[in-house]
Amino acid sequence: MAEVGLSQNSILICQVLSAKPDHKIDESNNLLRSKHFPASKKMIYLGNVATTLISLLQHPETPVFKDRPNYNEQKWKLETSSGQLKITIISDSYWGLGLFNSGYLNTIILDGPISLRSRVIFDLVASLPHKPWEFKHLSAARRWMNKKYPDLDEKMNQNNWNELISYSRTQFEEMIEIMSEAISNCSQKIKNTESSDKWDMDKSAVLLAAAEFDLELAKGALADDNAPAIERAIARIEAGLIEADPETGIHQKITENNEHFEQKIIISDITIDDEELTVSNTETVNQIRSVVPDNEIPMIDLTVSSEQE
Repeated sequence: MAEVGLSQNSILICQVLSAKPDHKIDESNNLLRSKHFPASKKMIYLGNVATTLISLLQHPETPVFKDRPNYNEQKWKLETSSGQLKITIISDSYWGLGLFNSGYLNTIILDGPISLRSRVIFDLVASLPHKPWEFKHLSAARRWMNKKYPDLDEKMNQNNWNELISYSRTQFEEMIEIMSEAISNCSQKIKNTESSDKWDMDKSAVLLAAAEFDLELAKGALADDNAPAIERAIARIEAGLIEADPETGIHQKITENNEHFEQKIIISDITIDDEELTVSNTETVNQIRSVVPDNEIPMIDLTVSSEQE
């Protein structure tokens, strides 16, 4: 883990499972375009790994091809960036003369802070239907790596993947542990504090129970490698604890008298003057109160009309 943090660069080799002609290259500037781009006819096969990786970037620059594909639309090199993270993806065939999707590899080169590199790989592995470091044709993959990257073999490649994944997992585990301790501290504060006009113990207890529920959701999301769900749960916990904490939470304690008072304001348009309630719209109030008793409501005999029919 320490070695991962010291380096600003990661090289990962992965297996491509599928590829479709869903993209084009803008031949005027070598930019990646969708298959609906009208100004180009050159189709590109990105493959499932590259497509997924680009979609996971927060604010990516438009990928640009450094090596344009020729007759083989699945052999190329492109670059893009997202903030401080720079990504280079190289697609190459390693088996079957490039006639099958399973005969292609992607080399992913990441440059940037370890937090960004590990997070994008954590999300990538969680999104792919297979373990990207497992090759369909291992012997051919070994020969290819020995030729392209002599200092790298399949075991080292797998370790490179797992180290980045473990780094992000450890970060999420620490966040969950911090939230667990914060919930415990907030619970003690609530027990030792009495309700006041600005803080309600009952409401804080409800917020605390919701935070405990979200903590379990975060643990479940971590087990599923669902990083966005973890972050959403953590954000809800933080917001709930701020409101539940007696030192930071500000509540309007609601009582029956307060509810009755609010209803009177809405119905009769009451204004407060020197702590006395004065009716400003007496005509409306009189209309509301002047309801005819039930025994004075005139009755209409409907049997006459029925007999005539």
